[in-house]
Amino acid sequence: MRATSTDQTAIIVRVPHQRTDPADGEPADWPPSPEDRPDEPEPLTNPRLTVLSWLVPFLVAGGLGWWNLARPGLSEDELATWGMVTIGWAEFRGVLENVDASVGAYYVLLRLWAAVAGDTDLLLRLPSVLFGAAAAAVVAGIGIRLAGRRAGLTAGLVFALLPGFSRYAQDARPYALVMLAAAVSTYILIGLVDRPRARAYVGYSFSVLILGLSHVVALLLLVAHLLLVVRVRRSWRPFLAWACAVLVGVSPALPVLYLGQVQSGGQIGWIPPLTWDRLAETPERLFGATIIAGAVIALALTALSLRTSAHALTLWALAPVAALAAVAQLTPLWVPRYLLFVLPAWALLAGLALCRLSVLRGLVAVLGIGLLAIPAQADIRTVYGHDYASRDIAEVIKANQAAGDAVLFGPFADGDQRTSRDAFMRYMPAQRPADKLMVRAPRTGGTLGAQECPDAEIPSCFGKPSRVWVVRKGGWTNIVQNIGDAKEALLRQDFVQSEIWPLKGFTVALYIRKPAG
Repeated sequence: MRATSTDQTAIIVRVPHQRTDPADGEPADWPPSPEDRPDEPEPLTNPRLTVLSWLVPFLVAGGLGWWNLARPGLSEDELATWGMVTIGWAEFRGVLENVDASVGAYYVLLRLWAAVAGDTDLLLRLPSVLFGAAAAAVVAGIGIRLAGRRAGLTAGLVFALLPGFSRYAQDARPYALVMLAAAVSTYILIGLVDRPRARAYVGYSFSVLILGLSHVVALLLLVAHLLLVVRVRRSWRPFLAWACAVLVGVSPALPVLYLGQVQSGGQIGWIPPLTWDRLAETPERLFGATIIAGAVIALALTALSLRTSAHALTLWALAPVAALAAVAQLTPLWVPRYLLFVLPAWALLAGLALCRLSVLRGLVAVLGIGLLAIPAQADIRTVYGHDYASRDIAEVIKANQAAGDAVLFGPFADGDQRTSRDAFMRYMPAQRPADKLMVRAPRTGGTLGAQECPDAEIPSCFGKPSRVWVVRKGGWTNIVQNIGDAKEALLRQDFVQSEIWPLKGFTVALYIRKPAG
């Protein structure tokens, strides 16, 4: 047997314990300098970061809103806004007594703005840019209130990047203001649920007032608010306080609701009934692009819940849509843009879903949404981005007109005469073809359209011009079709078509008088 070597025996040396200074937690013989200590971490409630989370969506939405703001020609509805902004107050009041009372408050606001700033296309749309940017900031604020800065910043950016939002943040109509009022009222209500305060109820009433005066259909948001209050109330008092605040906010809008009901035949008569096909196309119309609608809805569906902080957003996203679908069974009222006030809820739900990812993956997802939106964002900023080549009417006529030319418009049906005449008057200079059939200008007789010579007097009113421009809304291969019996007879009997220009949303044709004999 071999002997075991003792050379591998370990020897442990005892080292005396060094006392440390309890004041700094380091060995007494190594006092750290101030440069050796790490900086204090920023508190989670850092107000600068919170302000930044509001500010970034505001700037992104505002920047996108300013991008090519004046490039598209005015749409049919924007031409109506321009007309209502540029007439006298007496004529303005006369029109509202018969039509468009539901957006009368917006017209008043824009009239006051135009009196100070001007009525160019850019300036008519600029208030919507500001309303839209503010709406994006409030969306971020809701996200911050519900789930923190990251959720708020993400949701605000998603909302700002939606083409559907950008389209109407560049529109001289009330939809951007509606989205802002919807976001503000929901932001205040979420705070009231946790901490009821008198001042907050006043703010809530005011935001509901703006919501109703901007667009009465947007008051369907109150269905979601009602369900939220009922779900979280701990006693009858919060519910009663909310109901009183709603009553105060809605009461001034009741006359508008009444007038809107009286005028509904002329205002909503063009809306077709709700069908499955129209329902299926709503996401694309609402979000601005099919791929964006699919991406945002897919993200949002993963965050839908009635058990977490997302329940307010779930109700906001779904309840008004269901309510409008129910109302549309009784009266035609389903128009996708009427539901723009639910877009903030879908963006917020998508933001909550993205917060479950890492910061890097969430950022990549937001950038991905932005990249997917580029084609739609670019399209709505082309000259035809608002669906009407209203400026091209003037360009065609100016390039080909001659002294003594006359102009003739279509019938009153479907806004044909009003829209084509408004586009002609908006963009044509003072030296333009004579509107021989007009005996009273648009919006001066209590209606949006002009008054023309009676059919029996059209030949005598029209005179003997050698050339006639015919301008109609819509696409026509036969521009005299359904133009009216008297106008059609005049054109067919005395004139021959020389040229025709199909434009987006309009058709323009030039007729030359037939040789005598």
